[in-house]
Amino acid sequence: MDIVDFLSERITEDEAVARTLLGDRTVSQSGAWYEQRLLLECEAKRRLIRVVESARQAALASLVSDTAQDAGWIPQSLEWLEQSLNALALPYYDHPDFDQDWLRT
Repeated sequence: MDIVDFLSERITEDEAVARTLLGDRTVSQSGAWYEQRLLLECEAKRRLIRVVESARQAALASLVSDTAQDAGWIPQSLEWLEQSLNALALPYYDHPDFDQDWLRT
């Protein structure tokens, strides 16, 4: 499973749990605050994944199409982008679909 797909599925699961808990009238004020915060964190992660994935696709496109220019920066940039996605996956290390290779930094 691709890390972007993995993260998207986990974020969707987190969001569903937060929405379910927000609908529970027995949740305290602090619990509701936490669940609202979790929903915002889900959206923030989605935005970050879009930014990282766009940068990764742009770097790969440059690597393939731009042979005349110095492309020495691209491998290092791709590594940083991969590390960013790996960091986002860390909270889900105990999920059955988690790839242990994502633990490397």
